[in-house]
Amino acid sequence: MSRTPSGPLSSQGRAQELGPVEVLALRRGPVVADASNLFDSSFMRDDLIEVGCNMHARRYFAKALDANDARAAIPIAAFRALYDVEDAVRDADPERRREERQRRATPVYDELVKWCRTYQPTEPPKSLLGAAINYLLNHRVALTRYLDDGTLPIDNGIVERLHRRPAVGRRNYLFAGSHLAGERAAIAYSVLGTCRLLEINPAEYLTDVLPRLAREALTSEERQLLTPATWKAARGEPVPS
Repeated sequence: MSRTPSGPLSSQGRAQELGPVEVLALRRGPVVADASNLFDSSFMRDDLIEVGCNMHARRYFAKALDANDARAAIPIAAFRALYDVEDAVRDADPERRREERQRRATPVYDELVKWCRTYQPTEPPKSLLGAAINYLLNHRVALTRYLDDGTLPIDNGIVERLHRRPAVGRRNYLFAGSHLAGERAAIAYSVLGTCRLLEINPAEYLTDVLPRLAREALTSEERQLLTPATWKAARGEPVPS
């Protein structure tokens, strides 16, 4: 499922007719993603900018540390410092966030890259630490892109968290029942996910909006005023960027 200019996009099966290339064809600008080779052809486009996921980069070092490689404690500490910066600027405007990242996070990342380059020549590439080092160095440009743009997140964790609910649902009820029901589920997941991203109570939003959609003959422009972001702004509440 993804988002098109006309609404959610759903697939009728598990085949790859809606793979990353098709979904990203709808997107322009920065895209936060892991370094899967499924995205390689899309990121060759001039109008699509790869932004790395530092949560994935950290995860490789965490695996090495869990396997009792004490050296991995150093990069793990560096990532902790990077995420401490993110906690501090969570509510800042994009320019302030960029400034603080440049001042506090960039030196930490520079030292992390330096540490990786020190160990890379002698660390077996197939070891857990070697894999972590190579991942970070191979994707350094994408992983550090967030440092120069306050609108970009440090990772794509927020999207992964949104995917947990549909994943749990699939394990519980397995099937949508019909293709039409699958399309409706795509719409429901999109609306609920948008509400969560915008810090809107989904029950409150739906209780207000659904009756209005049912009883009023609304124009396309009027329906746009009922999207979660516009609905929240109309109530005088700040909309998260």
